[in-house]
Amino acid sequence: MFGLLATMTLAAWCPREDCADEGPVRVTVVVVLASTENAVVDPKLTELAKEVRKRDPKLTGFKLVASDGKSIAVGDAAAFDLVDKKELQVKVEKPKNGTGRVGLTIKPPELGEITYTCTCDKFFPVVTPYKTKTGETLIVVVSAKPCTQKK
Repeated sequence: MFGLLATMTLAAWCPREDCADEGPVRVTVVVVLASTENAVVDPKLTELAKEVRKRDPKLTGFKLVASDGKSIAVGDAAAFDLVDKKELQVKVEKPKNGTGRVGLTIKPPELGEITYTCTCDKFFPVVTPYKTKTGETLIVVVSAKPCTQKK
């Protein structure tokens, strides 16, 4: 599951006129804390750790803090609890398009809005500038997939 954390593809918004007829999107948010003080990496975060270290080799320890999922209707938003009373705002901008991508806007702590499209079931990690009281760096990892089922 986490082996695909760093795989994220930017794409065009939904080109079809009938996209608005799609159902809600299941958004999953994984909360990770990264540390410079240890080198312990949760086995589920091995691939994420490799990718993050390419940009910031000082981050050596990675722990999985929480995971939460919510079904969000297209055009609606939801808040996900992170750490230290911080929240991640997620808005579903566009339903799955013809190439299987979902449009999201996220607002991580201490960052502006990020609007992107993602392939369903792929994870998009964002290393935030937020530091906990113990100096750990907050990483939010977002995935989306349509909730609609074919009958």
